[in-house]
This record gives sequence, C-alpha cells and structure tokens, in this order.
Amino acid sequence: MFASLRDVPFVHEVRGSEPEHDQSEALRQGPKRFCCIFFPNGVSLPPAGHPAHDDWHWFPHSVGRDYVLTRPLEPLGKLRDELTILSGLSHPAMRTSIAHITADSFLTGADSSREYTNSLSLDQLIANHLGSQTRFPSLTLSSDGGVGTPGRTQTLSFSASGRPIPSLSKPRAIFNRLFGVENQTLVEQRRQFGRNQSILDNVLEETAALGQGLSAADRQRLDEYTTSVREIEKRLASADRWLDVQRPSVDPAGFELSATPRDDVEAYIRVIYDLMYVAFLTDSTRSITYQITSEDAKGIGDRFPGAIGLPGHHSLSHGTAKENGYENWARYDQFLTTQFAYFLERLRSTSDPFQQGSLLDHTSVLYGCSTSRTHQAVNYPLILAGGRAMGFAHGSHKRFDESRHRLSDLYVTLLQQFGIEVDRFADSTTSLREVLDA
Repeated sequence: MFASLRDVPFVHEVRGSEPEHDQSEALRQGPKRFCCIFFPNGVSLPPAGHPAHDDWHWFPHSVGRDYVLTRPLEPLGKLRDELTILSGLSHPAMRTSIAHITADSFLTGADSSREYTNSLSLDQLIANHLGSQTRFPSLTLSSDGGVGTPGRTQTLSFSASGRPIPSLSKPRAIFNRLFGVENQTLVEQRRQFGRNQSILDNVLEETAALGQGLSAADRQRLDEYTTSVREIEKRLASADRWLDVQRPSVDPAGFELSATPRDDVEAYIRVIYDLMYVAFLTDSTRSITYQITSEDAKGIGDRFPGAIGLPGHHSLSHGTAKENGYENWARYDQFLTTQFAYFLERLRSTSDPFQQGSLLDHTSVLYGCSTSRTHQAVNYPLILAGGRAMGFAHGSHKRFDESRHRLSDLYVTLLQQFGIEVDRFADSTTSLREVLDA
C-alpha cells in the first residue's frame, strides 16, 4: 500500500492527471529522482601526525563496510546504510586549475581551465529524460540566487549550450513557484503564452536573416544565441501543457518561508531542504540542484559558519595553521553534514506516494564539493545517498584510484540507472559500477 500525500500534514491535495503525451515503460514504473547538493572551499583534512587527524579528518581512515565515521560525518551515523562515501574522484581537466572556478564544471565535467566553456549539466540531462512527466522539468536553487559570473557561477545547472540556468534563493519565491496560485486566469495565461511564442518566432526570424555574411566567430555566437532562444521555446511549450493541470494544494504555514540566510542560517538551509523534499513528494519535479553557496568566497554563504561562532568559510579554509584551525573548519563541515542528514532523514522517513518504499529509496542524492584540501581540485569529498530501488548499494567507503577513474565515470552510472542509454558523459572513460555493489 502506497502512502497518501494527504497523510502529510501540510499537503492537502495531490496534483491532477498529467498532460497527455507519450510515456515510455521506464517512466511509467514510478518516479526516479535526482538531487545534487554542493558546498564550496573543500573540507578539513589534517595531515597524518597532526593532533586533529584522527577525529577531524573529513574522509574516514579506512575503506569498506567497517569504516568509522570521523566527527565531521558523525551526524550521518543513523543513515550510514543509506549512503556511500566516495574518495579519489575528480574532473582531471580541472585538477590544476584555480579552485574557485571549479564549481561551474562540477556537474558538467567541462574543461574551462584555459578558456571558459561549459556544457550540459548532469541534472539537466536527467531532466531532459524525465522532465515531461512533471510540471517543472528541474528546480535550480542556491543561497545566492541568479547565475553569478562565468567561473564564479551561483548555479550548478547548465543548458545544452553551456548557459547557466538561473537559480532561485528566496524560500517564499520557491514555494510560490511550486505551489502558488496564479494571479492570471487560464485564458489570460494562454494569451500570455501566445504573445511570448510570437516574440520568440520573431526573434528566430530576425536571427536567421542576420546569419548571412557573418564571420565564423560571429556565426558561432549567433548559433549559441539561437540555441538559447530555442531552449526557452521548449520551456514555454512544456509549461503550456501543464496549464490545465491543478497544482498540489500545500499549506505555506508548514514552512519557515520568512527565513533568510542573513538572519538564521540553519532555518534557511532547512527550509530549502523542506521545499526540495515537498517538491519531490508532490512529484512537482524529479531533478533538483542546490548550491549552498558559490565557490568564489564572496557569496552570502561565506558567512554561514558564523551560525556556530566561527569566521568566514573561506577564512576557515586558509586558517589551518592557527590554533584549532583544522578543528574549527571541521566543525563547520559537521554543521553542513547535520543539515544534510536532516534532509536525508526526511526522505527516508516518508513513504513514496507513488510506489513501494521510501522517497529516499527512489531518489539518488549526490552531496559534495569540487575541492578537497585548500584550493586543491582533487579527491573531491563526495557522498552518494539513496536510490536503493534504482540499484545503488550502500554502507561503505569506496576509495578510487584517480589515475584510473574520474567523476564523470560515476555520472555515466547514474544516468544508466535512470534508464538513460549512454556510455559516455563529458570526459568519462568507463562507468563506475562499483556503486551498485555493497
């Protein structure tokens, strides 16, 4: 017996039937979900022989199923059978780059170490495969909001043309996007969609006329622009199909929508996790990214350690020579892990309304960073959680040889478990089937 959404106090009504469209057998089996959570600045890794090494080193000191959680990861103790700790993975092209630009490629694997470029992110490839089944193909979140600047983006998600997808950051705006009542009538919304489509048609006609006689470089820029317009066109078409489908009825009183990252860090991060949770619960989307803060040391999240009486996050990562430097950094790692554990526990303790098992059983969650030691883009600290019903096996620490494996190999396996027939992603050389074995 599947759980009812009405059993959840703040969810009053399930969404209506999906718009009519072709459904593959894989998609009819029940929702598969993906979520990626990113934090910047690496983690505390005291060297061997340092007084903080045994207790405050982020990675466990042993591999396999008998590993011991170090203090930064202790909040995950009750969830260890639901997750795998991964070490030794990274994007090779970015290993010698400036660490602060590595977040842009975390989910794309693109090489922007010399000249900035980017490509389709993992979450968007999954959204392209699953997105027609939900009102929102994907949900892109960050604590900073927007897109930032190339190399210092404030989003994890990138389109097929490598353009950053703007992120939402304000809890109330996220809630209204998911569940808010539209101010326009259905007729008015359809008229607006028609006007928007007409504008896009005119833009495409004008760009086609401009294309004649351009240099190769200008032609490339124009092609990129045209691709971006067509991506907007696809999103409009998707939204139009859902106009007649009623949104879930969700009570905003169940969320701390007034929380801000400046006033109450823990409340803010948790309400973002709550909104991610209910977005999955109501099947409003099946692909979510959340960047806790940007990798440029200038985002709002740099001051998050102040919630537990510590200096800025970037300062912590450069302050290991100070008294208790590694421990202080690790205490903030532990704070972030505590919030992550809160999110995982919510998923684990909720039955999936659409199929047997918990929400976590049908949700693959990637948590991590694109640097390890201060400004070193190697050996990313990574946790893969959930997705047992999708074939992932957990309960161990797996250490990989960086000369043989790379993070994109993991992405190939993730995509395959979503039913996406690929054997390559970015710079992958193989898949990482080890995450399917306990």
